[in-house]
Amino acid sequence: MDAIRAMGLLHSDEPDSTCVVIISHDCDLANDDLQIEPNVEIIVGRHLPKGDGNYYWAKAPRTLHVEAQKNGIATVVELVATDKRSIPKQALAAFTPDTTHSFDGKSLSVLRSWLEIRYNRAAFPDTFVNRLIQSKVKQHLAKIVEPVGKLLSAIYFDVDGGNEIDHSDGSPYVLKIVLAYPPGDDPERTADEVDKVEAAITNLFAEKHFDQAAGIWKGIALMGCMSISEDDLTVSKARLLTQWRLEYMTLKADDYQVGAAG
Repeated sequence: MDAIRAMGLLHSDEPDSTCVVIISHDCDLANDDLQIEPNVEIIVGRHLPKGDGNYYWAKAPRTLHVEAQKNGIATVVELVATDKRSIPKQALAAFTPDTTHSFDGKSLSVLRSWLEIRYNRAAFPDTFVNRLIQSKVKQHLAKIVEPVGKLLSAIYFDVDGGNEIDHSDGSPYVLKIVLAYPPGDDPERTADEVDKVEAAITNLFAEKHFDQAAGIWKGIALMGCMSISEDDLTVSKARLLTQWRLEYMTLKADDYQVGAAG
């Protein structure tokens, strides 16, 4: 906390819960040529009593909840992308590293992925997203996933088989959803919990986009929602899918956005 207080890096909402994470690459951090690498990139985060399932596994590009260790005790750290800062490396050198906090390999991997997707994430057609918003599927989808979001590592959308199709005539987008999850210590229990999410999502789309009377899909046609263990999801399969991030990116600036600092 000495370095945090000296450089004015306290969290704006909860200063006593501040947790600052250095996100510069190890090689850049170790480079002592200050003309080449004069600064260190950090994010001013905070400790939370409990994480939110929608923010685990880098599902939301603006906010990340990630597990860490504090004095050997498990804790949850919240990082918000807009709280990224740059500080002089020379100023940081006056302080010794904090040995009370650590991330395990899995958490570090998630952190790296989250930092990457901030600048490298797929976009979906505006009309497709607007149809999800108008039917309120986006909002309900986040609510379905939140209680078990920690179990899901990714939600993939396959829209029109990856083809660009003109739906200005009102024809439905053809959608397939894949829920990926790490098997964990109890694979059967995890699979059962994810199966419940799969059923809930299927029912949601049927309720919002399927016209029972006419027997047709309107706006978006969900042709399948399946769950799969990461152990069974090959790289070649994953490359054919586009990850859906649980965020609310719309054309209206006043819309609620998952990941905004609270």
